[in-house]
Amino acid sequence: MARQIAALVAHDEAVPETLIAAHIPDGAGIELVAMSDSLTLDADAVRRADVDLLIVACREHSEEALMLVQWWHEVHPGRPVVMLSHDTDHSFVQRAFAVGADDLIVLNPGPYVPEQTRREVEFAIRKAVARNVVGGERAPDAGTLIGVLGPKGGTGKTVTATNLASALARRGRRTVLVDLDLQFGDVALAMGIAPEVTIFDLAVSGGSLDSEKLDDFLLRHPSGLRVLAAPVRPDQATSVTREFILAVYELLRREYDFIVVDTPPAFSSEVVATIDSSTVVCMVGMLDALSLKNARLGLETLDLMNYAQDKVRIVLNRANTAVGISEADAVMILGRTPDVLVPSDRNVATSLNDGAPVVLSQRRSDVAKAFESLADLFTITPETALFPDRKPRRVRRRGRRRARAASAAEIELSQVQ
Repeated sequence: MARQIAALVAHDEAVPETLIAAHIPDGAGIELVAMSDSLTLDADAVRRADVDLLIVACREHSEEALMLVQWWHEVHPGRPVVMLSHDTDHSFVQRAFAVGADDLIVLNPGPYVPEQTRREVEFAIRKAVARNVVGGERAPDAGTLIGVLGPKGGTGKTVTATNLASALARRGRRTVLVDLDLQFGDVALAMGIAPEVTIFDLAVSGGSLDSEKLDDFLLRHPSGLRVLAAPVRPDQATSVTREFILAVYELLRREYDFIVVDTPPAFSSEVVATIDSSTVVCMVGMLDALSLKNARLGLETLDLMNYAQDKVRIVLNRANTAVGISEADAVMILGRTPDVLVPSDRNVATSLNDGAPVVLSQRRSDVAKAFESLADLFTITPETALFPDRKPRRVRRRGRRRARAASAAEIELSQVQ
């Protein structure tokens, strides 16, 4: 049974109590024990309140809400805060994380709030409380999840994700590539695979989600790579909820050595969920001022989310392009040295048109070697450096394909909190 959660709610006049209550699913075990129609609270009353978290519901760009979140952490250190707002643009999200918000969800205007939105709010609340209680530690035998990020579109995220995943698979590592660009994902096209089934088909298939069922929706590539393709139509994206994505990640991490996730160019709810689940984040940029500026903003946002800097890798695409910005300029803008510099090469465009990543089709090219060096960051350890012929450790398989043993991993979506 899901843990009961007691929440204190503070809201302004832009968000009525009825709208807040409409965002909490019936029977979710989340009790709104107290409601304040002001974003200014009494410190003594807050200290006496036996609550698990604070929910702040506010208008767009509310300075009072941000001040309340900061004040709450001074009065109740360690207690999480979830914000509900009519606005979630990039600057406001950054400021919310900066003052200590654990999550920020966009409000549905109501009066009818879709079940999907209600479940997203429930998941955000439970995740914030669980993070406070258990610290989000992962099982020691879980696979490595690499989130490939890029706040600006056109920087080569998909090229990076497909080549990294292909390089890992070619080394004999069990690898799956997830296309999380739910509206305009083209990983399947870049890999030369027909998206016969997608993550949308999996999401609407009904019933419980387990390893065997998930495997039926993974596309096969000749390299050994598995691909979970994005929906084929933008309107199908709404069927893929954040809690469903987290359930998929949990199963994949039990079955695969590496999970590479290609994300859309925004800090949307599914991207934030991916960051929270990631073992490592790979930030992708290009050698131009706009891209570098956005990459820097992305790094700052990760820092505000308390994501460890030593778990962030930076890839700079088209790094040898003569556009008046040097590598030293890039280091100054980013605040750190990129981990991998990928040269400009027309073989990249050719590989995309052919549906064949350069690490597979142009293995001797400089750009392929650059992506191989990126894969080295995740596969070469002191042990493998000393014993290069040793076979990689396999993630322990739990259950066999087509065998529905009682011990097989099985997750009911309603229990993923």
